Amino acid sequence: MRQRMGWMVLLALAVSCGKPSVEKLPADGLQAPYGVYSEGWIGQITPQGWIKEFLERQRTGLTGHPEALCYPYNTCLWDGEITRETEEHGDDWWRYEQTAYYTDGLLRLGYLLGDEALVQKGKAGIHYTLNHLTEDGSYGFRERSGEPEGVNVARDIAAGKWLLIWPQAVFFRAIQAYYEKTGDPAIPAALERHFLNFKGSNYGSTRNIVNVEGLLWTYGMTGQQRLLELAEEGWKDGHFELNEKTCLSDKPFFLHGVSVCEELKVPMILYAWTGNPHYRDLALRVEQKLEDEAMLPDGIPSSAEHLAGRVANHSHETCNITDFSWSMGYYLMTTGQAKWGDRIERAVFNAGPGAVGKDFKTLQYFSSVNQFISTGTSNNNETMKGKTWMQYRPVHETECCAGNVHRFMPNYVSRMWLRSSDGGAVAALLGPSDLTLPLSDGVSCTIEEQTCYPFEDEISFRFSFRRADGKTVRKQYQFPFQFRIPEWAEEVQVEFNGHPLTFERTEGGFARVVRPFRSGDVIRVSFGCRIETPEFAGQGRYVERGPLLYAYSIPTRTTQDTVTYANIHGRVSAHPDFKCWSKVPVGPWNYALKDAAADGWKVERVDIGEAFPWEEPCLKISVPVVKVKDWQLDEGNYTPENPAAPFDCDPDVTRIDLVPYGTTYLRLTVFPVAD
Repeated sequence: MRQRMGWMVLLALAVSCGKPSVEKLPADGLQAPYGVYSEGWIGQITPQGWIKEFLERQRTGLTGHPEALCYPYNTCLWDGEITRETEEHGDDWWRYEQTAYYTDGLLRLGYLLGDEALVQKGKAGIHYTLNHLTEDGSYGFRERSGEPEGVNVARDIAAGKWLLIWPQAVFFRAIQAYYEKTGDPAIPAALERHFLNFKGSNYGSTRNIVNVEGLLWTYGMTGQQRLLELAEEGWKDGHFELNEKTCLSDKPFFLHGVSVCEELKVPMILYAWTGNPHYRDLALRVEQKLEDEAMLPDGIPSSAEHLAGRVANHSHETCNITDFSWSMGYYLMTTGQAKWGDRIERAVFNAGPGAVGKDFKTLQYFSSVNQFISTGTSNNNETMKGKTWMQYRPVHETECCAGNVHRFMPNYVSRMWLRSSDGGAVAALLGPSDLTLPLSDGVSCTIEEQTCYPFEDEISFRFSFRRADGKTVRKQYQFPFQFRIPEWAEEVQVEFNGHPLTFERTEGGFARVVRPFRSGDVIRVSFGCRIETPEFAGQGRYVERGPLLYAYSIPTRTTQDTVTYANIHGRVSAHPDFKCWSKVPVGPWNYALKDAAADGWKVERVDIGEAFPWEEPCLKISVPVVKVKDWQLDEGNYTPENPAAPFDCDPDVTRIDLVPYGTTYLRLTVFPVAD
């Protein structure tokens, strides 16, 4: 009866305001024919609340200070030729891959914050690159055997010379962001000419296969059929890690984590443009295999640097936070299933802030859900064991993560709002933000997403319509509006202007509302969620609630580390405010959950005023624990594995507070469970 009364109120409002103007929102994005949603609204999205603060800290942190990152970020980037720093360190293509990551991140950050200096820096590299094409019309770095006179892609291909075109796939994403903001008509034509220079076998070798992303985007823009053919030829060539044989194999993965996270999206993109369900089925199968074999509780597969199984003290590269969540965006847009938005939020809200300094002045190369120490010698992974890779620092031995870290949050915000195939607006990834779009009669529509999500599970969408002079328009406008309902949502309640609102639920789990809107209308959503304690690979349990993972923040002594480590090649931050930190435990951390039944546990809100919620936890959960005997740092320097049952515990039960994972540095996340 209550829902029926709500609809009667809405009907009365619609009748009283006259016939609404039916709108189809502008198609700034590129809709794949077999996809459900599309991106492309980076120029219309304004971050708010904690998201804006996060991006501001990114701007005043590493993204805005490349000198603190050292080489190759203190170079011209793609605005010219980058000389090698040393012949001894790194492959010849590294500097172009790494600076392409950085360019994409800083350009998107500039667009989202309206920072013209960042935008100009990103645009400079794009303009230089497109104004200095080879004689064939291709762009960027290529690794070739031999030294032929001049640069001629066609001649190199005819001579059978191997071409590495992976850095171009990375830089494409910066070009894509530039086009989405500017609509520069020269971009699709330039990309078409570039991509047509290569064979399917060029695209089908190594991580070159990721060029399928740019190939099919350009195909959608230009209709050039050969681009689609090249994408499929590259997939069939199969000389890359996550090929069809690997996807179908029942053998455990032993693959490079970044390659997997990047290549994961390729079959899903192929499905979006061809409609061949075989590609979709491969994508879904391989993602599930990755979840089963390597996924850590913070939402990222272990990868140090190869996939490393599901072990509580195993790490993942910070690169993979960006790459996995970006790939999941294609799963979300193509299938329209809400669960992929859940995957993205888990990664960005947990692994992301957990791997960086809360002032965005440091990052880890390797990050782990259980990390009890973080110094210049504490890396417990087999790769580079005992070296700097798990330290919070601005300069790392291998530079890729220091470039890719700039992308994960701008990427998230770029895809917070999508466009549905029926011409509506979609709140796909949740959090405080505004979307402003022009309508047909010179009026703009702004949808304000007012929330502290993920620190609360209530969201209000407030609609307003204004003319160019800022005056409010009272006229009604009708268009489809959707918002994602997370899979973890326990009890969804939706109101329109204070009255219950029924809604259509899409097959993918989105709420869809098609009705007239006018200025001042508010849709209020409450999801409801409970504390969960999933089991983790026979090693214990972890605590989560909604999109947030919770961890025990280990009492820590933090000191500046001024050692110049040999593996860093003598490089140190060129900015005095960007330091390296040693973090060692100064309190107990060797806890086991005494009772993993969360029925009586409660989330307590902490009043932090205007403080940044990733720096000052605003939520905590008190849990009962006991100390595990003889569980200590390996060799006094490395995070150990969880103790195997049975293990001895002290009899005294105490309680500790768990806080959102992303607020921690040293942390215990996967708890052994006492009998």
